[in-house]
Amino acid sequence: MRLNFAPIAILAGCRLAAASCSGPRVQIGNGTVIGETKNSIDTFLGIPYADPPVRFSRPHHVSSTFENGVFNATGIPPSCPQHPMIVHPDALAQLPPEITAMFGEIVGHPTLVSEDCLNLIIRRPSFATPESKLPVLFWIYGGAYENGFTLAYDWSDLIARSVALDQPIIVVGVNYRVGAWGFLPGKEIQVDGSSNLGLRDQRLALQWVAENIEAFGGDPDKVTIWGESAGAFSVFNHLIVNDADHTYNGRELFRGAIMNSGSSVPAQAIDSPTAQRIYNLLVSAAGCESSDDSLSCLREIPYPQLLNATAAIPGQLGTDGVRLNFVPRPDIEDTFFPYSPEIPLQASGPKVAPVPIISGTQDDEGTFFSLIMLNATNTSSTVHEMQGFFPTAPVESLEHIVERYSEDPSFGSPYDTGSDDQLYRGFKRNAAIVGDVVFQFQKRAFLHSIADKLPVWDYRSTYTKGAPFLGTFHGSDLGLLRSGEPKGSYDAILQYYISFVNFLDPNALSHDPSSRTLLNWPTWSRDRQEMMQFTDNTTVVSVDNRNEAAFDYFVQVQSEFLL
Repeated sequence: MRLNFAPIAILAGCRLAAASCSGPRVQIGNGTVIGETKNSIDTFLGIPYADPPVRFSRPHHVSSTFENGVFNATGIPPSCPQHPMIVHPDALAQLPPEITAMFGEIVGHPTLVSEDCLNLIIRRPSFATPESKLPVLFWIYGGAYENGFTLAYDWSDLIARSVALDQPIIVVGVNYRVGAWGFLPGKEIQVDGSSNLGLRDQRLALQWVAENIEAFGGDPDKVTIWGESAGAFSVFNHLIVNDADHTYNGRELFRGAIMNSGSSVPAQAIDSPTAQRIYNLLVSAAGCESSDDSLSCLREIPYPQLLNATAAIPGQLGTDGVRLNFVPRPDIEDTFFPYSPEIPLQASGPKVAPVPIISGTQDDEGTFFSLIMLNATNTSSTVHEMQGFFPTAPVESLEHIVERYSEDPSFGSPYDTGSDDQLYRGFKRNAAIVGDVVFQFQKRAFLHSIADKLPVWDYRSTYTKGAPFLGTFHGSDLGLLRSGEPKGSYDAILQYYISFVNFLDPNALSHDPSSRTLLNWPTWSRDRQEMMQFTDNTTVVSVDNRNEAAFDYFVQVQSEFLL
């Protein structure tokens, strides 16, 4: 078994990094963790929550103490291997430079990569002690389950704002395996009991938090899970895995959930023909076809050989069109994730962890992905493109969906931009369809299934419509949280989220005289379908019912649209 241990800047002992010895110290079962303080926020980088993982195998709790009893959590932590980001070159050639530059910004590039990457980052107010019992926000990054790393996100402003509001919180970010390392499907993976490893990594990290966060000043009984894109899909999955049992050693792993741009992702089984084709592609590209045990071969080959082989599997924006090949897939042989995510919602009593939820989307979720649908210029070609994305969907169902969208670009996405931003013929129509079928409609179907049983708040963001061709695109909420602009939406979102993490109600802080008075955010209901709309400068309550005819049809055939 060979693992890639790229140079890791995390040093095991204080003796190797004397300057860090004066940083904040936290004692946990494995030893002493030493971090650093900046602007009244303590940061602890790269704390291992699992043993070094065996490639394509389940994660296991940390089983040893730190070397010399000390872990220096001040260096750059290793990120997990990333799937090669291969973008359709014809799409890039048509875009202005400021848009092509966004690809790198959205995906990001980790400084250090290693297969020994199961670590997490903790940021807290510097005054936190084990007696503080602060609420915890557990962050799961996105990246289409192909890319992502937690060091790309610095939630210091969020923590500082929580302190200013006198409702301080702690933020934990988890590194988990992505791409083939975390979500390789296939019968061989199923037989080995190694399905959905990235999701299992996240779950193990939540268990680590339950056992250790109190030492950092957090309250293990006040954890909210939060994710964007694939991170939001992951949050949804944590609501349903293990038959919706979200406990560990008799304690709830989380008490609330926030999903930015993601909910359920219906998927084919881990041993389906589509899934098996992905496994076989990797085996062939890795040179393991002649092996009697292809999975053992994949585990043993050198890291560079495996990394190069993963490029044979189309990525989310590759030359074959929009693809999501690496997603959590149901494994009927395992109780962890046995059903496609929409199935638990269709029961008479949906099997979902009973916690309050915020779930929302960006207005133009589909624009980013539709950049490469260059040949989809009319109904038939768009249906053909969608067949590649949803291989189980009957042509008739795809046609019924597509035909419900006008070819007039003024009705398409980016919305509310008239006939502008039509990158190619059919672009705005395609963007509306992809945004709805993958994001908006999945969210609304989820809301319809749980609204009478759980408190849930819905939102849609419509700021930064000036971005050419993209509008308020998928991932633009992360740009807002990084830059603080537009300020009106930024301030409101931070306060609503901080209120939710503390009180399980986004409106609670608005009743506090020391806080900003915000518009009351109503819970979503089937009758009203009200949501909060975040614009450039203000918040508005509106109704989440766009493209109603297409949605009404989609919910009848949702289980046909499997990745």
